[in-house]
Amino acid sequence: MRILGIDPGTRKMGYAVLELAKQKVSLQEAGFIEFESSVLSEQMIKLDSELEKMFEIYTIDEVAIESLFYAYNPKTIIKLAQFRGALCLKVLQKTQNMYEYTPLQVKQSVTGNGKSKKDQVAFMVVRLLGLKELNVTEDVTDAIAVGLTHLQRVKMR
Repeated sequence: MRILGIDPGTRKMGYAVLELAKQKVSLQEAGFIEFESSVLSEQMIKLDSELEKMFEIYTIDEVAIESLFYAYNPKTIIKLAQFRGALCLKVLQKTQNMYEYTPLQVKQSVTGNGKSKKDQVAFMVVRLLGLKELNVTEDVTDAIAVGLTHLQRVKMR
């Protein structure tokens, strides 16, 4: 089973492809899509193109996305919500298996504490994957954590 974990963002969107085989989780690929333009329509076009490439490379069975968090700026939250709408539509065009997790659920699942800091999440991601280190941005670490959260739910089914 392959899971695509996504940490949405209109500047950088972290992603991670995780594979579960014989009860062992492995990281296939992780990175981020950077959006140079601040124009929402241009960001959506790039999002569509980059996700299309990912779905061509990997057979993705399920997608896990971190849900929206509260933002203080109404313009920011509206833009992010529109962006997420485009993201969700693209995902649903490729697979009907889309799941959302709150930041609290992700932190709780990965660290055991829903109020964990970013560095604690990153530390546990490395440990859970059995890696010595992982030099990636917070967006990528968060995407991996979202994928791991979903895999924990899958194992419980």
